[in-house]
Amino acid sequence: MSKLPRWREDWSLNIDVIDQEHRALIERLADLCLRFCPEATPTRSGEAHALIEALAELGEQARAHFQHEERFMRAIGFDELPEHQREHALMMAEYTALLREWRAEGVEVFTPAIQETVREWLLAHILGADREFARAYFQLCGGDDPVAPRPSRNLQLG
Repeated sequence: MSKLPRWREDWSLNIDVIDQEHRALIERLADLCLRFCPEATPTRSGEAHALIEALAELGEQARAHFQHEERFMRAIGFDELPEHQREHALMMAEYTALLREWRAEGVEVFTPAIQETVREWLLAHILGADREFARAYFQLCGGDDPVAPRPSRNLQLG
């Protein structure tokens, strides 16, 4: 079986609400890997379009996250919001094109190559533009650099 994506603490931006959503996206990706990996294929008869539908749902979860992220950025007066919005729009266009391609090819199995494509699609943004946003956020708020190793400040639900 393919290696499942797992959240790593060094991916954390140390902005709890954003990190929780990033974790949820990675967890959903891991769930798709389990449900649609090559080894699970024989047990899924009659689900010809299920993988594409599940990938589309992941895309919608990402879109909702991007919108939430943009509202957060607007609320704190993030100067680079327009650039970040353009990146979100480009990412969604890329993902839509991938879905269209996979649908046209009749993809039913979440192959390691497709898994890696989706994983990289998510992580490139989290570890790139979102990390830059986190630096700006902590500068605006007078906090430490979020990339510096330290315990994560996660919310505890009790």
